[in-house]
Amino acid sequence: MIDLIFGSLDVRGNAVVTHRDSYLLQNLSVVSVRRPMLPASLMIGGGLIGFTIAFGDLLYVREIATILGASAASLVVGTMLGQLKLLSRDLRGSELSGVVWGHAATLNTIRAQIVERLAFAKEFPATEERQ
Repeated sequence: MIDLIFGSLDVRGNAVVTHRDSYLLQNLSVVSVRRPMLPASLMIGGGLIGFTIAFGDLLYVREIATILGASAASLVVGTMLGQLKLLSRDLRGSELSGVVWGHAATLNTIRAQIVERLAFAKEFPATEERQ
């Protein structure tokens, strides 16, 4: 499995620490992984394949191979690149929501860890010390 994240992301105790921000687990309302580049990569890859089919009789073999390679690279990048979004109900609608880019499968694993910690924190809330 590819373990690629642009920036850093760590789940520590009751917080999620990214390369720019830290989020308390109790304040997170949405933790999601999306593939925002997939539609664009499908359009680019499909367009290049369509171009190759339409003008294949006018292209050299190297040009066809280059275009099909670029199409495949576009599809692979669009499929593998993901975005982990951390939204807090306090920050809804603001620009301060956290986004970490990386390999979609790795980000899904981290999302599952965050959700597991959230469920554990709600099941066993920390006891406050009384003075």
